[in-house]
Amino acid sequence: GYSVDAVKLLNEEHWVTAGEDGHLAVWGAVRKKPLALVECCHGRDPVNKEPYWISALATLHNTDMVATGSRDGYIRVWAVGQAFKSINLVNKLEMPGFVNTLSICSDGRLIVAGVGQEHRLGRWWVDKTVKNRIHLHKISAID
Repeated sequence: GYSVDAVKLLNEEHWVTAGEDGHLAVWGAVRKKPLALVECCHGRDPVNKEPYWISALATLHNTDMVATGSRDGYIRVWAVGQAFKSINLVNKLEMPGFVNTLSICSDGRLIVAGVGQEHRLGRWWVDKTVKNRIHLHKISAID
């Protein structure tokens, strides 16, 4: 099984999940297993070799666009492949700190990120070099 900590809809029949185990998966309404899966989608922590926990997930409804956040220094933007059978990294946006929440504006050109010194669910790690704030990232259209 997978540690599912976040779920977002892609459309009425497909959704994505992410979690503490670092996975990003696409699911469909008619299957019990993921249609596509990326394990350790933000890499591994060099200190303990554990996958970076995916702490934020966003989708642009009725498109292939997915964004994930963690504490690895980046927001990653993904495209779900044809027939929902793959997930491909299309952009990395530099973002120090803990990405605790993400949202994609309805036109897909702006990602809003809530970033903090600590993880939103606990104080396991603290990064005092980061300020708690909201960041806006303009992104170019994905072809």
